[in-house]
Amino acid sequence: MKNNSSPSGKDPYKMNLFADAILETCARKKLGLKATLEIFLPKIAKELGAAAAALETRNEDLGLEVFKWKAAPAFELGKTPGKVSVKSSRGLTWISQPLDLDGRRVGTLAFGYRGPVKADGPLCASLDSVCEELDGTLWNIQSAALKQKLMERVTRCLTRSVLREALDEAVGALHAEIPFRHLGLVYRNDDAVEGERIQYRIYRGKRCIHDSEQRPHKALSLAIKTHGIHLLDPERHMVRKLLGLEEGMGFTLSGMAAGAGQLGKLVAEVEGGLSTFGRDLMTIFANSISQRLIDYNRERRHMAKFFSPATVSELLSDPDYMRKHLSPRVKTIALLYVDINSFTKLCEKALLRPDRIGDFVDYWSEGAVRIAWEHGGTFDKMVGDCVIIHFGPPFYRGSQAHSAREAALAALEIQAFTARLGNLPRYRGLAAKVGMKGLGVAAGVNLCPAAVGLFGPNHDFTAFSSGMNQTARLQSKAGFRETLVMESAKEGMQKAGLAGGLRFEGPFETEAKNVAKPLRYYRLKAGKKR
Repeated sequence: MKNNSSPSGKDPYKMNLFADAILETCARKKLGLKATLEIFLPKIAKELGAAAAALETRNEDLGLEVFKWKAAPAFELGKTPGKVSVKSSRGLTWISQPLDLDGRRVGTLAFGYRGPVKADGPLCASLDSVCEELDGTLWNIQSAALKQKLMERVTRCLTRSVLREALDEAVGALHAEIPFRHLGLVYRNDDAVEGERIQYRIYRGKRCIHDSEQRPHKALSLAIKTHGIHLLDPERHMVRKLLGLEEGMGFTLSGMAAGAGQLGKLVAEVEGGLSTFGRDLMTIFANSISQRLIDYNRERRHMAKFFSPATVSELLSDPDYMRKHLSPRVKTIALLYVDINSFTKLCEKALLRPDRIGDFVDYWSEGAVRIAWEHGGTFDKMVGDCVIIHFGPPFYRGSQAHSAREAALAALEIQAFTARLGNLPRYRGLAAKVGMKGLGVAAGVNLCPAAVGLFGPNHDFTAFSSGMNQTARLQSKAGFRETLVMESAKEGMQKAGLAGGLRFEGPFETEAKNVAKPLRYYRLKAGKKR
């Protein structure tokens, strides 16, 4: 005889313990979701007297999947109401209940019976006790997957070389998971020019409404000007107050593990506050931003070895800057080699101590490179006390003759700068100790083809060509406060009408070691600039 009585269910407390024991055993065995449900569903179904069981949830890859024992209903479990419901399908009566945690639906559990089922009563209480255990397990799986997915997506966004674009995309990815109302990001950029090292981006939703470069926030900009780096102190909460986000939650951007100190602050305001899961996501986001800032500052620091701050900023504003501007290529460039006259004598008879020698070279070379940058030059390297500069890279905007002129002007300015060093109290009297009239440099200027770009395991921006060797040999022939210019550079300037204000003596010829032909060159004399 057919049994039409409704299933009575089990004691809810005992069912809760029963479900917990099954899930605990599976967890100890480190079983995945599928293996766990292959054990869980039939055991619970049999205990509740059901003929079938089904669960719709997201798997470890966050893909929606239906797990079943015996059978699953034809209707979509995820579209059932947000409460216990009863529905017939495939010859069974299904009672289903949504699984949710902190307002998030993590799945729907259903049991199929051969007879009638009531949506209330003992069975409903038993089902609820089972769901109390299962929803936590499902949420742990899904939240771990969500965190991993967010971290991967944010990391992909942050690979963009232009920092502001990378941050905007990453904020968009975060907003898809946490619909915050406002978010403020204040961070340190050590390689920006003085006064602009604390930068920020402020968002309403996922849209940037203020930034330190183009759309300043008046109060925040003033506070940065007043307090500087101290605005980022973890114990201060000024950023929250300045942005009117007192109800928001703050997170520290730290680079302590990489030796980078405090990198910035992140403030988020979410309606109703952040849940524990939301805080976890924000922490992941803050850590990802911190790593990107470490990488960004490292990238800037590497570029700053060769290029002026303005050039570095322009390079990093182009997502494709490596390929477009820094990848190796053959170009005609101007070269400047410059070193200190009688440097060995100065070291042995005047500077004497290693620390004083280091201080002198550091001060002089920093000034020489700064002058070269002002003339559009790119620092290649120092070989001993010789500074090597390119003119033309990385953008090659001017003509070859213009690059040669800038190299010549930079040489004259470095000559003047070096001569003035002897008047500084710290270096006064140095030249007299070695019988020199003053401090000076020997310089060589050339215009030649070279392979230019990032080379070697350290990705140094440098150049290679026989012209480099010729320039080095030419520079070694220069005397006290003398600048020698290769014939190719001088003729290039004259043909282009760019020799104005420069006086040349020559031509002269000299043999040079390991150079096939004699070097033809001119002496450069400063004249009245036009």
